[in-house]
Amino acid sequence: MKKINEFKCKIQKDDFETMFAKTLAKDSKKLESFKKLIVRDYNKTRDNAIFLRNLKILAMAEGKVPELAKKTKINRASVYRMLSKDSNPLFYNITELAHNLGLNFFIKVA
Repeated sequence: MKKINEFKCKIQKDDFETMFAKTLAKDSKKLESFKKLIVRDYNKTRDNAIFLRNLKILAMAEGKVPELAKKTKINRASVYRMLSKDSNPLFYNITELAHNLGLNFFIKVA
């Protein structure tokens, strides 16, 4: 009797991000909710890696990575690199990207 190999469907993280971004792009209410979630989550966790991942999803959902590069005067490859895993971009660059995606940073005394 032959062994039956199980077919395991593994969704790569990048594939998930792309699929999620496409879903957000189709629904403006979900997109706005996601923006609020990004801010709320970052204020709660202060996790920079998750924040950058969420910015990447937001940028893909709005189809704006090339446009972001032009607006922020950061070349496209650098924008993709900034939004990649394990990046450590400058605060200024992140605030520029976030601002151009409809997110604003405010600093307040705790």
